[in-house]
Amino acid sequence: MNLMNKVSPKVLLVDDDTDLLDMYEEVLDIEGVQILKATSGAHALELCQQHKNDIQVVISDSNMGAMTGMDLLKNLGSYYETLPVFYLLTGAFDVKETEVVNAGGRGLILKPFDLDEILERIKKDIKF
Repeated sequence: MNLMNKVSPKVLLVDDDTDLLDMYEEVLDIEGVQILKATSGAHALELCQQHKNDIQVVISDSNMGAMTGMDLLKNLGSYYETLPVFYLLTGAFDVKETEVVNAGGRGLILKPFDLDEILERIKKDIKF
């Protein structure tokens, strides 16, 4: 394989709070991994269409207005035969981990969360 043509893996962060997106981006600074940010579910779907072959992990907030994180997860199926690893961030108890897994996601990340723990989980999910 020609390494010059190799596309770096991407992590897509989705949250309607831009301050949180910036914080997540700083913490998830993994060498060789590009971070994409979306402020809505619709924007996330646009990015998924544009970067279909190299988004490996999606981390989405649960409550984002017009499209929830669960709605986003359900819509990802129309873009991918095999979904990227998907984690739902939530501080509420209205979503169960089994719902996320049954919809094709990896699981929940409950707020407040340990950023180092999330970083280690994501590193395990990325394929270089």
